[in-house]
Amino acid sequence: MELKNQGSTSLMVPEIGMGTWKHSGGPEPLLRGIYLGAYLIDTAEMYRNEEEVGKAIAARRNEVILATKVLDSHLRYDQVLRAADESLRRLSVDCINLYQIHWPNHSIPIAETMRAMEELIDAGKVRYIGVSNFSVNELQEAQEVMTKHPIVSNQVLYNLNFRRIEQDLLPYCQENGITVMAYTPLADGSLASS
Repeated sequence: MELKNQGSTSLMVPEIGMGTWKHSGGPEPLLRGIYLGAYLIDTAEMYRNEEEVGKAIAARRNEVILATKVLDSHLRYDQVLRAADESLRRLSVDCINLYQIHWPNHSIPIAETMRAMEELIDAGKVRYIGVSNFSVNELQEAQEVMTKHPIVSNQVLYNLNFRRIEQDLLPYCQENGITVMAYTPLADGSLASS
């Protein structure tokens, strides 16, 4: 498995990870993926499977780069801190490698959200901060309010059927040392039938 730096950090991640958005296959597929080198596992508060993921990786936690996401309805300062604590509890871990904002929420000041995200790093509960589904403008707004820690990734829809990010988001991320993590890279299997 090829490895790449996560953003401009020294954390090396496999080019292929496992998303658990629609995962319902128990621990075996996740353990097999880890064995094959796809040891970045991405889940989310919204997926309602953090507990299952935590149980699946319990014996191999030191081998896994664990990513999860906070709901866009939990982006007030106190909500972010509580949501992270709940994710840590459900996952049965002491630290989340990559904690991401699942969707932007324009009704909550991004500075408030990012202050909480940075505090989670300072408290040792999160190692790196990421975002998901952020446009270039939303990403820039988030970066502008960061005071101590960088945004290392943006997880976005990207596959052969949906390549819109190539116009501006992908170049921006590449120029600014932000890893683009593609979700639904096989377009829910529709690419196999094309």
